[in-house]
This record gives sequence, C-alpha cells and structure tokens, in this order.
Amino acid sequence: MKILHLNPEHPEENQILVEGLEREVRLFHLSDTHLPEADARDPNPARLAAAHFQPYFQQRTPGGIPTREVSLGLMERCRVLSPDALALTGDILHFPSVAGLELLARNLGGQEYLYTLGNHDWHFPYHPWSAATRQAHYPRFFAFSGGNPACQVKQVGGLRLIALDNSIYQVSAAQVEFLRRQLQNGKPCLLLVHIPLVVPSLMPSVMARWDAPIVMGGEDGWTAEARAKWMVGEVAPSTRACLELVQQAENLVGILCGHVHFPRADQMRPGCFQYVARPGFEGGCRMLNFKPYR
Repeated sequence: MKILHLNPEHPEENQILVEGLEREVRLFHLSDTHLPEADARDPNPARLAAAHFQPYFQQRTPGGIPTREVSLGLMERCRVLSPDALALTGDILHFPSVAGLELLARNLGGQEYLYTLGNHDWHFPYHPWSAATRQAHYPRFFAFSGGNPACQVKQVGGLRLIALDNSIYQVSAAQVEFLRRQLQNGKPCLLLVHIPLVVPSLMPSVMARWDAPIVMGGEDGWTAEARAKWMVGEVAPSTRACLELVQQAENLVGILCGHVHFPRADQMRPGCFQYVARPGFEGGCRMLNFKPYR
C-alpha cells in the first residue's frame, strides 16, 4: 500500500496520501485537555481535587483562562473546521466526575468521534491507580465508547479508525487480537491510543521532559524509583505482541496519541508516522487530511 506523509513535522496540520482511500477524510485530533470539573453532585474529595488542579492547569493555558474555556474554544474550532470526525486520545477529563462527564457529553453533542481513554480520564487522585480502578470506572464511559472503552472501531470514509485503551502502559491479549482482526481487511487503518508507542527518535524528548521513558514498550531509562512513581511494570508479552503487529501492518497509516504533553511526529516504519498531540489545555490540536494517493 502506497502511503506518503507530506509534512509530518507540522504541529497543527498534516497531509497524508493513502492508496485505496475512497475519498478525502479530515480528522480533528484533540488530547489532554485535563478538565478538572466537579460540583455538588460529586463527592467532597472530587470537589477538593478540582479546586486544587484548576489553578495548576490555568497557569499553563493560553492567557491563563480556565481549562473549561480552552476546551470550549477548541470544540468551537472543531465545529468551524467541520471535520469528518473528532479523534480524542485521552485525558480529556482530569478525573471522571459527574460534572466532567456531563460537560464532555455537551461538548461532543452532534459530533462524529472516537474517544480512547487516558490514565486520568478514569482515575480520581484519591483512588489507587490500577487496572482494577480503571475497570471499576469503565461504565462511566460506556455511552462514549459503544459500551467497550478497551477496544473500538469506526469507519470514516475509506479509513478505519481503531482505538485501544493503553492507559496502563500495557494492552491485553484480547486487545491485540482485536487489533489484528481489524487490520486483516487490508483497508487503510489509523490507530488511536493515549500513551505513545516506543520509537527511538521520540525517546530523548520524553526523557528530557519526564526523566522516565513513559511510553508503551519503553524499557531503557527506568529506575526503581521512577517505576514506583509511575506504577509501570515490565513490558508484558501481549504488549510486545502489539508493538510487533504495528511494525508489520503495512496498511496502518499512522498512530495518534498524547500523554507526554508536547507535539511530535516520528516514523514508526516507512509509511507510518506516530503523531503526538500538543496538550489541549495549552490550546493544542491537530488537523489531519487523508487524501487518495493518485
């Protein structure tokens, strides 16, 4: 399959030519808005957390405006650009409060979208960070994920969007099998995850920013203290299988992700780039235009 990424270095707009694409497909990529919302319907610890985190993010927003206003502005920009779909790659919420989920539903109303969760979407800061906590909060996102936040797929034009929740730095054997089945049809596919997959060219920037290899499949650079802080264990066999599958899939045209809070584009292999979004709380977003290769 012929795939050509014309300007991967641009942080906000990218053109990708794809053989076999039925028509042009325009996607609006948004990640890491980190909305810390809570009101009287949420427990007091959630309200205290919202009061704590809102000033933290507001120091980093354009003009020091609340993250809510940044998010609403980005969604309005999306509506003006009128893409075929909105690609959400996690940490849209800072925790899954009633108020946050309600705001999310309003923001997404009337939009075609695919939303994969980030490690903050499902986690309150006063709960243990674990796969069990994620599973316990999954039902809050059923309405946004067709009832299955772990694995999703959506056809947009001739492009197949596949979403896997890798927000605990691993994927399961069932998720790998789901991805394998979706890729087997040979049609152009795009993968949405929250945590970037390990790419050698990405790692120096990740280490400089976070002092730990906080990507899926990252192994070099961990210390015992960093593993304890980030709660990241050794790379599981299923996660390795996913990384191998991605490298082999010739019809995978790209990967969209977030998490590390800076924009990047790195070549996974010829024809496939991984696009990391600039965080939404900084006003970051990306428009990707997929066009038939002629």
